[in-house]
Amino acid sequence: MFLRILTVLLFAMGFVLGLGVDAQAGDPFTVCDVHVDATAEDALVAQTEAIAQGQVTAANILIERMSLASERFAKGFTGVSAEDGPRMIRALEIANEQRSANRYLGDISIAFNRTAVEQYMRAKDLRIISTQSRKRLVIPTVEGRNLWEENQWSYAWGQANIEHALTPMQTITPSMDVLRIVQNPNANTLSMNKLKAIGRSYGLQQILIVNATPEGTGYSATIQDIAVDTESSRYLGRVRGHTAAATMAKVVEKVEADWKVSAVTAVNAETVVLPVSILYRTHAEWVGLKDIINGSAQIRSAQLQAVSKSGALMSLHYGGDIERLRNELAFKGVSLQENEYLGMVLTRTNYR
Repeated sequence: MFLRILTVLLFAMGFVLGLGVDAQAGDPFTVCDVHVDATAEDALVAQTEAIAQGQVTAANILIERMSLASERFAKGFTGVSAEDGPRMIRALEIANEQRSANRYLGDISIAFNRTAVEQYMRAKDLRIISTQSRKRLVIPTVEGRNLWEENQWSYAWGQANIEHALTPMQTITPSMDVLRIVQNPNANTLSMNKLKAIGRSYGLQQILIVNATPEGTGYSATIQDIAVDTESSRYLGRVRGHTAAATMAKVVEKVEADWKVSAVTAVNAETVVLPVSILYRTHAEWVGLKDIINGSAQIRSAQLQAVSKSGALMSLHYGGDIERLRNELAFKGVSLQENEYLGMVLTRTNYR
């Protein structure tokens, strides 16, 4: 009944709406806080050399972010050259500059040009993966210690800029709202109910618990990826690093790699067209659902056929594995279920 009424209403009005632009936590084509340090015959030459080195380092970080290590190896990719790196840059910002007579130090952040990066990766025969997952709240714990106790592990996460990752992240802080929920938490006391409450206080429904154990000067850390809206959890393994910061970087790399494999699997699969009814309560919720559809690694394209104040008709072209599509959407807070009257229905997980 809903489908028939909606179709008649929209086509009578001649109303067609296109999908919106992706809403992302941070531009994945941006690389932040690359430390540069160079010494030369004078400060100006040192600055020039340092920034040139930083540009190449940032370009390589970006290419590694947006490609599979197995493909880089198979294609014999050895890194971005000093000539190619600057050609892909759209903007550059420098912070924390320090100079002496012959030395220059600083931290650079670079925004890359999407088109230039895509052209470069095509030329190198590397598949580009730029779709972001939904944002995660990171809870960095040290085995047997209070979450709020100061240590190198929590400090490394607090200082990290991980908004621009393919799996964007935000680190928990001891705000008043969070302290009301958990006073002395460690990895073993964070129940699902507490995690849900913490997620609500941040407006996030994906939580990453990284539980570390000191090992020499560094740490080893286990990674638990939890969707609190669906109460589903996945263990992503353990990583090790010689410092807290190095271990943290390996955690981000591990989560990104897991996300990229999922994206590539969808690209390789046969395309299936799935008609869906999309239900929502507000315009903002509709916009959010469009953003999730646009940002899906499994969905290749979507065609909107009709829309009203509370529902829409859409055809989704996806990678052929319905359970993989359901799993990705579930981790983004979206339910895809069969309805006796409406067929396949896509809604927010908490839709009532």
